[in-house]
Amino acid sequence: GSPDPDSTGVPVEEEDPFFKVPVNKLAAAVSNFGYDLYRVQSSMSPTANVLLSPLSVATALSALSLGAEQRTESIIHRALYYDLISSPDIHGTYKELLDTVTAPQKNLRSASRIIFER
Repeated sequence: GSPDPDSTGVPVEEEDPFFKVPVNKLAAAVSNFGYDLYRVQSSMSPTANVLLSPLSVATALSALSLGAEQRTESIIHRALYYDLISSPDIHGTYKELLDTVTAPQKNLRSASRIIFER
C-alpha cells in the first residue's frame, strides 16, 4: 500500500524512473494541463460535450511564451506545469515530444506557425 514513512514519520513518495526523462516530465505536464483545461471547459456548461486537444493548446501557449515578457511567461509556464520541470530547455524538450507523437508510424501530423506583428 502506502509509501514507507521517512525518519520524521511523513510518508515518502517513491520516485518513478519514468519521470527522470525530460520528455516524459513534459508529457506529464501537458497531460496535467489538459485535465485542468477540461475541468474548466466542462464546468462552464456541464451538459455540453467537450472536445479539446491539450497538446495543441499547450503547443500554442508554449510558442506564445517564447515572445512573452517575464511575468506573462511565468504565468504561462505555471499554467502548463513547466515550473515543476527541472529541465532548463523546455522548448528543446518540447520539440522532442512533438517528434515522438508525430513519428511516421503514429500517423499524426502537426503544424504550427508563429507570426509576429508589431
